[in-house]
Amino acid sequence: MLHRIVIILFLVSTYAAATAQDARPFRFGLKVSPNYGWLRPNIPELEKDGVMGRLGFGYGLMGDIMFSESPNYLFSTGVEITHHGGRLVEAASEVVDGTRFNGTLEQTYRLQYLNVPLTLKMRTNQIGYMYYFGSFGMDAGLNLAARANRDYTWQGSAALQPEDEDNIDIKNDVRALKMALNITAGAEYNLSGNTNIYVAIGWHNAFTNILKGRVWEPQSDGNPLLDAAGNPMIGQNRKAVTNYISLDLGVFF
Repeated sequence: MLHRIVIILFLVSTYAAATAQDARPFRFGLKVSPNYGWLRPNIPELEKDGVMGRLGFGYGLMGDIMFSESPNYLFSTGVEITHHGGRLVEAASEVVDGTRFNGTLEQTYRLQYLNVPLTLKMRTNQIGYMYYFGSFGMDAGLNLAARANRDYTWQGSAALQPEDEDNIDIKNDVRALKMALNITAGAEYNLSGNTNIYVAIGWHNAFTNILKGRVWEPQSDGNPLLDAAGNPMIGQNRKAVTNYISLDLGVFF
């Protein structure tokens, strides 16, 4: 009889632990975030041919802070390193040994940021072993590195034409700070106690310009527009934003 009571109490306590609401004032976790990103130009002098995206990756710490008596509303933040980028096409002009070459440039950007998400998370009560949630807010990003591959298409003779360039440091062409909209939705599965598996899809849409410098004014064929002396004409300041979709996989402790 005693052993039956012990078994019943054990089962009841296990079920209660599994179905109890997680009402801790703070919790943290680890995550990895493969992503697919692209650049969206904000001036006609910069173009993209299709999506022109590239795969990226992110990783870091995440944390939830309960700011009211309800466990359903949380301030969600963290610190993460993200790698993403994309490709843009623009007019190109360079001088080699006194000879000017004009054409087009397709540049693939590889950007690295220290990112701090600042979002409001709204989650359901625990349903079985699951929580479901959505969050809305901003990403604040600090650029850590920027590199690019440059593929040129020059007009005229191939002799002495500037060659394509790989893995060029372009940090001076990228702004230090970036702000982005962050919309994320997902679910958590309770493994045991306070340990939850985290899966989410995130949409990260920058609303601040990430580029510096100016572009050459293009003609309708994409090559630089020339003045009466045959020199390329300078166009607007470079303006583009980053976009990427992330698959967030992690664990809360």
